Amino acid sequence: MEKREAPIAEALEQYRRRRRASFHVPGHKAGAAYAREADDAAHALSVIGAYDATELPGLDDLHAPAGAIARAQELAAGCFGADRTYFLVGGSTVGNLAAIFAAVRPGELLVMQRDSHKSAMHALMLREAGAVFVASAPDAETLLPGPVGADRIAAALDAYPEAKAVFITSPNYYGMAADIGRIAAEAHARGKPLIVDEAHGAHFGRHPRFPPSALSQGADAVVQSTHKMLPALTMGAMLHLRGGRIDGRRVEAYLRMLQS
Repeated sequence: MEKREAPIAEALEQYRRRRRASFHVPGHKAGAAYAREADDAAHALSVIGAYDATELPGLDDLHAPAGAIARAQELAAGCFGADRTYFLVGGSTVGNLAAIFAAVRPGELLVMQRDSHKSAMHALMLREAGAVFVASAPDAETLLPGPVGADRIAAALDAYPEAKAVFITSPNYYGMAADIGRIAAEAHARGKPLIVDEAHGAHFGRHPRFPPSALSQGADAVVQSTHKMLPALTMGAMLHLRGGRIDGRRVEAYLRMLQS
């Protein structure tokens, strides 16, 4: 059988078993601060605290990974079909911020689905960039806002050829998935990268009955809230890159600025 690896969990378990005295952050001292109380909640916190650690030898550094985190990100990239995967501790919000910061500079334009998450709007505000908003057509059956269409994205790109990238949300907030393949083809034909906020679609492509993932359909950067649809702890998310249309070095630089 194929050996299963969980590099970060394994490194944290080794840290816990060493039971060394803590003279560093976090202040709960590997859960010891909770162990003095006898109630069940304090006991649970003391157990959890034993795995809550900072950048110590053997535990790696999120911003310069070379050990357990680096290996875990490598495994995640292979699992999801990315060239590079970055773990996020600020949910999909920080992934959207970093991807947009890397794709557009101050004063430049981004073609963006109108009903995107507020983090994408905040990215434009913080970046001092502009947007060409593309509205989604109502779904014929439910009359709810449907997924954004490739024809509307293409029309926006033709009307604003100076736009530097495309940003869409799929699935949208009613669970409807866009035709990423067609949108990616329209963007790439015009030399533009496609960023997909796939926060609620981290499970896409993991089973034949699910829609295909955005990465498998040609997206260049995909942000997933692993904690929403897969078994990650709250705020755990991923940013995947594929191809060279978005500079990974710029993404890494902004992730260092935007998350702790």
